Amino acid sequence: MTKLTDKRRKELRRTAFELHLQEYQLVAVGHVAIRSAMLDNLIDLTFQQIIRRYPDTVRAELDRLSTPKRIKAIEDDLTTVMPANKHAIHEFVSEIFSARNERNDILHRMWRSTDTPEVKVLVEVSHDAPELEKRRVTAQSMRATADRLLDLAIELGDWKMTYNNALIRRSVRAPGIPAPPVFQENAPRLSPKDRP
Repeated sequence: MTKLTDKRRKELRRTAFELHLQEYQLVAVGHVAIRSAMLDNLIDLTFQQIIRRYPDTVRAELDRLSTPKRIKAIEDDLTTVMPANKHAIHEFVSEIFSARNERNDILHRMWRSTDTPEVKVLVEVSHDAPELEKRRVTAQSMRATADRLLDLAIELGDWKMTYNNALIRRSVRAPGIPAPPVFQENAPRLSPKDRP
């Protein structure tokens, strides 16, 4: 009997965990990772802008919030400044949470093969229960998720501009002071629930 080298033993152990992903599937995973990083970065930038108005002590505490809590803080502040758009803001934030959940499954779940090489199963693994299927993905569905994450990042930028303009309009509501020019006056999306 021959002795296995450490390198060969590691190679054999890795075989049990092969994903059998094709290159186009790995590219789709990469798109999800890159687009979600863009959205998360814009969430952080928007949150940082919002908490600038708070005292340093409060700002230091708020800066420790997790990303989901930052998103809720953004929703709360947007709704406070633009109450006429509260349903549209809530719908937008719900879409962010949904897209981030899809992203989390793609990036943080265990991958399993199916009978169809194009379809992969993402599962949750725990010690006390059988694997739980969370979602099935294809390269096409992952690219759609990546596009959705990018669209939400762009829309967050639009909400940020609308928010800034609402703050400007609010600050010049004194008699005799003309309102400054507004880049984007209307909200990036409307909800039928917000209509008077």
